[in-house]
Amino acid sequence: MDFSGEQFTTIRHRNLWGQWTFVFEKSKLCCLNYSTEDNSDVRPSAVQACTYAVADVEANLPPTVSRAYRKAVLQLNEYLAGKRKSFSIPYKLYGTEFQIKVWEALKEIPFGETRSYKEIAEMVGSPKATRAVGGALHVNPIPLILPCHRVIGKAGALVGFGLGLDMKRRLLVIEGAIPQEMLLE
Repeated sequence: MDFSGEQFTTIRHRNLWGQWTFVFEKSKLCCLNYSTEDNSDVRPSAVQACTYAVADVEANLPPTVSRAYRKAVLQLNEYLAGKRKSFSIPYKLYGTEFQIKVWEALKEIPFGETRSYKEIAEMVGSPKATRAVGGALHVNPIPLILPCHRVIGKAGALVGFGLGLDMKRRLLVIEGAIPQEMLLE
């Protein structure tokens, strides 16, 4: 999905993990991207921010977007610090009917647990569509919020994640779904 239209507000936010790019449509989160590098392939944003740059954000954003952004950053930071188990961020999804069905199913995977691609396919009523599930997960516009990192391959293999396998490992360790020693793999 192209989020470059005028109805979208893009904000880049840097924290200790790297650079996060939030895209909002009014007060709803539409996209969340992550990069460890300054020069990501996401279009330049209107607002650059970091955890302590609240004044800059307030001055450059409409109030509804500013409130949504602050809530999203707070919850993201709490989650990454291991202090939050779920998100309560309003969002709007753009995708096919099947993709949206798959993304919504991700909310059913409890914190600290994993499911296989096959189990997700069964959850959405398409038990033979494991590859299509993988395709939908690959383009999940709001990872972490809709936790595609909790989906693993056969026999527990950590495969496929749009933000990278290193990030997937780190997130599953935070949640206690895999042992901390797996960070060394």
